[in-house]
Amino acid sequence: MKLIRELILILILIASLWGRTDSELNQLFEQGNAAYQAENYTEAIRLYEDIIAYGYDSGPLYLNLGNAYYRTSQIGLAILSYERAARRMPNDPNVDFNLQLANLSVRDRIEAPPAFFLLRWYRAFVDLLSASGWAIIFSILLLIAITSFAVWLNFDLRHLRRLLRAIFVICGVLSLLTALMLFQKYHLETADDQGITISRTVSSLAAPQPGSTELFIIHEGTKVRILDSDGNWFKIELIDGKQGWVSTADVAKI
Repeated sequence: MKLIRELILILILIASLWGRTDSELNQLFEQGNAAYQAENYTEAIRLYEDIIAYGYDSGPLYLNLGNAYYRTSQIGLAILSYERAARRMPNDPNVDFNLQLANLSVRDRIEAPPAFFLLRWYRAFVDLLSASGWAIIFSILLLIAITSFAVWLNFDLRHLRRLLRAIFVICGVLSLLTALMLFQKYHLETADDQGITISRTVSSLAAPQPGSTELFIIHEGTKVRILDSDGNWFKIELIDGKQGWVSTADVAKI
């Protein structure tokens, strides 16, 4: 009994501490919003970053942080925050608009090689829903397929057997296709190989060492793919296929 009482007291203590921490984070968030409304953007950034330092993040938090960075002309960090917000709130119109607006300030205009039109259509179709949205559709289709198969197999419904078989086949195929889109969208939303340049000017080198041959220069806000790492260096790739090594201080993962 004594052990049970001690466990209950520990659980109550943990719950109270958790609630207090959550309350403190909400208070910090409100203070950050108040600082933003008062146009004290530097203070708002500090408060929002303090919340993230606690290990908490959310779409609205990163959206507000991006707005504060944008107001202080820190375009790279603004885009980074908007990209993080977009992962947590896919297809949110405010996030999409602010991200597009911030990208207009990026100096680099890198054009990707044109993709095959069917591939462009497929990517656009996958982007219609978030990973959770595709997961819901997959679950519904799979449930219909399993149910129709079970009914077809266990009940003597001769006049419906052909229809049930057709439903099973169609929903089964669609569920497999939906699963493919689900996994692809999930990978896009959780991939850790995307980054944003956060320094004003970034030199990309031929090797991960100071003094190496400079291959090209990019500027803050440019989105890159991180291919490899070596100590304090990232190997990056631009959307046009150019590759090089940059300092980890110049690029932040989304």
